[in-house]
Amino acid sequence: MQTTIHREADRVWLKGVSGWSLHERPSSVHAAQAAVMQAVGEDLTYDYLLGVSGLAFRMQVSKKTLCPSSPHAFCGYPCVARSRESLPWQLQVIEMKPEQKESTQAARQAVVNSIERRVPVQYGNEEDGIIIGYQRKGEEWICLHPLRDRGQKPFVTSEWPWGVAVFGERKPHLATRRELAIGAMEQAVKMARTDEAEAYYLRFRAWDDYIVRLNAMDTADDNTKSEALLGNAWIYQCLTSYRASAAYYLREVACDFESPVAAHLSHAAHLYERIAGEVLSDKEHMPPRIAPFPGGPDDGKFWTAEMRREQVRRLEAALPLEREAIGEIEVALYQITSGAEFRKNK
Repeated sequence: MQTTIHREADRVWLKGVSGWSLHERPSSVHAAQAAVMQAVGEDLTYDYLLGVSGLAFRMQVSKKTLCPSSPHAFCGYPCVARSRESLPWQLQVIEMKPEQKESTQAARQAVVNSIERRVPVQYGNEEDGIIIGYQRKGEEWICLHPLRDRGQKPFVTSEWPWGVAVFGERKPHLATRRELAIGAMEQAVKMARTDEAEAYYLRFRAWDDYIVRLNAMDTADDNTKSEALLGNAWIYQCLTSYRASAAYYLREVACDFESPVAAHLSHAAHLYERIAGEVLSDKEHMPPRIAPFPGGPDDGKFWTAEMRREQVRRLEAALPLEREAIGEIEVALYQITSGAEFRKNK
């Protein structure tokens, strides 16, 4: 356990818990999972959880608009169950409405009990944050949230969230990292073969639709462009960051497999690395400079056709690499299921 508990009057809080910014870890769901696990001494990283969940391999855009919800782990094709499966701790998810007083009080008590055990609690409110303490007997929570001071400054709230996730005891049995990796690869391939999920396009169709919408901005009015600015920036930043996590994850799990599977996973990692660090962005052109945020460093600078063409050029250059990377994962899976791989410790 990395946390220590502190008390002052009716205030109880944990030290040894780290927050994060959305720029550093854009999937707040997995960032919160990683923050809790690291606080209790488990060696699970954000990149690993993003990979094992499948989100590192997902591309998704809303069917109607360039909605900033598109990259969220819970939206469209869900990418949360597998990261929860990989957690070595049991997890109780509690969702209810504020007017359900009895259930709400029970949830608040569960949060208090968790803090007393020195275990932070994950909670969702637009994005996910973590509860690191309480006061007034649990009526108010002390939290870290990436939308507040970049997740670095604790604050107090009594607002009821969309839900909380309380971590219980360690699981008696846990799937192996290899088993989890195979499931993540299967999910990556399945998503690449799926055209849509609920209100979102997936797969290569999502890439194509994204490019079409960017090109359509040339004839759109200023209000339409303004409304698309945030969603476009967030989708592009998440796509770049997620592919960097995919590269990290595949390199990490490749060592759990023998050749030729390991070689295919390593090559897929190299392709994702190129997508994230050479094609969608580079040392001089980070995602916010290519797809600007409203209120960011380019605030007041017109979102020009030249900027959008550069973004489209990068997306079109990344797409063949994306197809190739998925192909490498498909080959690796075939070799695993066909017995072409010589398994370690067999």
